[in-house]
Amino acid sequence: MQARPIEELAKKLRLKIAPEVLEKAFLHSSYSNEKSDPRGSNERLEFLGDAVIGLAVTSYLYKEYPDDDEGQLTKAKSVVVSRPMLAEKAKEIGLPLYLRLGKGEEANHGRERANNMGNAFEALVGVIFLERGFSYAARFVIRYLKDEIERCMSEQSATGDYKSLLQETAQRLFSCRPTYTVSQTNGKAHRAQFTVSVAVAGHRGSGRGRSKKEAEQAAAKQLYLMLEEF
Repeated sequence: MQARPIEELAKKLRLKIAPEVLEKAFLHSSYSNEKSDPRGSNERLEFLGDAVIGLAVTSYLYKEYPDDDEGQLTKAKSVVVSRPMLAEKAKEIGLPLYLRLGKGEEANHGRERANNMGNAFEALVGVIFLERGFSYAARFVIRYLKDEIERCMSEQSATGDYKSLLQETAQRLFSCRPTYTVSQTNGKAHRAQFTVSVAVAGHRGSGRGRSKKEAEQAAAKQLYLMLEEF
């Protein structure tokens, strides 16, 4: 298969980066060795892009999920920045179509290999970082990984149903039920941030989230952990 022109990708992703610079992200080592290309392979850019992706995701998690502990954030990050996930996103964007591969790698279905696809995503982010800076590169990363981040965090919340745990504890200790109140709503509809307060027999907790349900779980978790110390 003939690799597609890089200019096409730059236009598709709205990247204001010179095609000859952008192409470096797609130079597989098999191609560089076969062609004796002085530009080398994309491996150094992969190394750089990996770090940029990690920081972008870490920063987003820290800012957007203030009530989750580092353990939860670390679990979500490890899934989101994993090679299978990056390969999946690379395929969605169509990056394999632009890989420059040697004849042997091409014949062995190199465009379909998760490792090559994930590497291309990392290398692309590396180029964007060098040409446009961290803020721009981070926005690019989050554009494609945001849904996966939110899915991971939601799944973690679902596995820890603190509302049910708090209700059981409230009944056991005080023979009453928790009461929840939405105390604040910030942001536009598509980026709303809810703050919920919960009370049990004079004891209070609070939490924030992207939905009322998520905020209630965060508030319940805070108060549940507090009451468990009784």
